[in-house]
This record gives sequence, structure tokens and C-alpha cells, in this order.
Amino acid sequence: MHNKPSFRTQKIELAIKRTTAEYLVKHKEFLEEFPSLRIEITEVKVCKDLRFGKVFLIHNIAEDDFQKFKRKYTRKIQQLIAQTLTSKYIPKITLFVDETFKKSLEVQKLLDKL
Repeated sequence: MHNKPSFRTQKIELAIKRTTAEYLVKHKEFLEEFPSLRIEITEVKVCKDLRFGKVFLIHNIAEDDFQKFKRKYTRKIQQLIAQTLTSKYIPKITLFVDETFKKSLEVQKLLDKL
């Protein structure tokens, strides 16, 4: 058996990524509270039953500020996704920091020292 996501799952992941990016571009009210915030969506993963989704982000603010951002804006992003998707289940999303990017930066720093 393979772990390759189905076409349907990939389609939902792409729609969530697009909708989340749309929210971050069009609704800039979070910049009043976090003026230096820059966010990039690296990946979206949805479980097979489409009930839960993880949005992996890269950001440039402190971790406690990111937790505040998460608490305040995840629901708004979730509502926009619910309005956009037309499927039986709307995945409940959770925002995560993409740790692979941090690790790659650490490796790059080590390589630069050589």
C-alpha cells in the first residue's frame, strides 16, 4: 500500500493553501498588531478523512508573538476556508511553524563556517 495522497486530498490541500494565502494578502489587519510580520506558507497537509489540516508556515517574529497570532487569526482563516470549499467536511486547520526550514538554516550556517 502506498502513502501517496489522493487527487482529492491534493486538491483540498491546494485550496486551503490558496485561501490562506489570500487571507494573508487581502486582510492586513494583523499588521497593526505585528507590523514586522512576514509569513510564507510552505506546506499544507490534510488527513485522509479530510477532517483535520496542518498549515506549515515560516515567520520572522518571536515565538510568543506567533502564538498570539495563531490564537487570534486561525478562526478567521478557518471561516474563509469554510466559505470557499465545497466539500462534505471542512478540515479544521492548525497553524504550525515549519521546523524543516529552521533545520536547513542551521545546516547552512554550519556549512558556511567550513
